[in-house]
Amino acid sequence: MDWRVTGLIGGLETRLRVGREYRGSAEVTGGADIREKKHRRAGLWLVWLGILWLFPPALVRAADPAIPGSGSVRIAVVKSLDLPEYNLAYDGFFHALIETGQQPATTLFTLGHSDSVDETVWRTVDASHPDLILALGSRAAREASVGEKTTPVVYSMVLAPTESGSAPLLPRSQKNLTGATLNIPLRAQLDEIVRAFPTLKNVGIISDPSRTRAVVGSARDLAQKRGITLHVAWVSTEQQVPDAVRALRDSIDVLWMIPDETVLTPRSSRYIIFELIKTGVPVIGLSAAYVKAGALMALDCDYTDIGRQSGELAVRILAGQLPGQLDRTAPRMYTRALNLKIRDHIRIPMDERVIQDSNIIIYFY
Repeated sequence: MDWRVTGLIGGLETRLRVGREYRGSAEVTGGADIREKKHRRAGLWLVWLGILWLFPPALVRAADPAIPGSGSVRIAVVKSLDLPEYNLAYDGFFHALIETGQQPATTLFTLGHSDSVDETVWRTVDASHPDLILALGSRAAREASVGEKTTPVVYSMVLAPTESGSAPLLPRSQKNLTGATLNIPLRAQLDEIVRAFPTLKNVGIISDPSRTRAVVGSARDLAQKRGITLHVAWVSTEQQVPDAVRALRDSIDVLWMIPDETVLTPRSSRYIIFELIKTGVPVIGLSAAYVKAGALMALDCDYTDIGRQSGELAVRILAGQLPGQLDRTAPRMYTRALNLKIRDHIRIPMDERVIQDSNIIIYFY
């Protein structure tokens, strides 16, 4: 193996050990300073709202009378983990409400690392009698969807496999549930891949059919329309991922990661990236976190705007609309992430014009 590739992989291994993966199946804590700043900012907003409540004629216009129910509302915010990305989404949610005249009084809860349902948190949430629950992250959204809750639930920052690539697999029977997802549509993802690699002919996907068969079917249809062959390696356990990588690596130009909790564990994600770097096959990751860890490129969401989308849904619910009548949303804003150091080790030619995009984030390691 080329010594430069060996050195690159060694550096990536170190980064993955000490770094923080967010999207996919891995959610790891971090960002205490960011978290403190976000909470301080939210506290200042609440102080400012208190001043406006006392002196509305002199300082600001009253709440918009066109929004039924404008005024103080109780929001229970339940986070899967304490992550800076969730705090960005919370900021977007909070500001979407106050801009329409709402005065949210929020109570924060964090579920932590346990795999079991945190019944203590949910009992406390229920006892606080909130007007609305904001569930940040996939775990919080799943637990909020259990049972027939009477309190409306809006989720945010949820990434899950779907048939269309644009909405999460959450119970459709839950009529008081809606929210904003992280799922960038498959069509947009594939368009970016094709634009970056004009000579692309073969794309690989590793998938657990029990989780993502429908997504792969949609991806295959989209690829065929573009003259691309989709090669799929099916797995049912994480332990089968190495065999899947070996089966694909000599026949594909690019590996396309899709959200799949069986395939993309922290350990298997490392293996996929490192093994394919050796053979010059670029990996299209789920987010900038994967690009930092060695994937060549990815589309990434604007987390503050994801939160704002959730806030816009909450405003409509607080105005009287039923959550089940509101469509779940997909990202409307995203950026491109590219690892230039990885580009030097891929075997398929890349269109250099991609690097000149105004909304691209470049990593040099």
